[in-house]
Amino acid sequence: MATRRKIKHPVTVEAKLGRHKAVGLAYKDAGVTMIDPRQEPKDYLDTLIHEYLHHLFPEWKEKAVAIAGTAIADYLWEQGYRKVSQ
Repeated sequence: MATRRKIKHPVTVEAKLGRHKAVGLAYKDAGVTMIDPRQEPKDYLDTLIHEYLHHLFPEWKEKAVAIAGTAIADYLWEQGYRKVSQ
């Protein structure tokens, strides 16, 4: 098995982002990802993955992040992954 490197995950904050005209924002320098909770569940998953990809790969162009994020979200959704309220 390959050795896993420790990645510091961002803190995820839910906030209404309408005034930003966004559903998600990534602030890598601050280690914060903001997600608008008013999204449908699958869209929320897509946004969460999208913003995390920005955190992991800040050099990626927006189009690459969007394509990869949606592909991962679609795959996980097809596998039955859903957010469970805690």
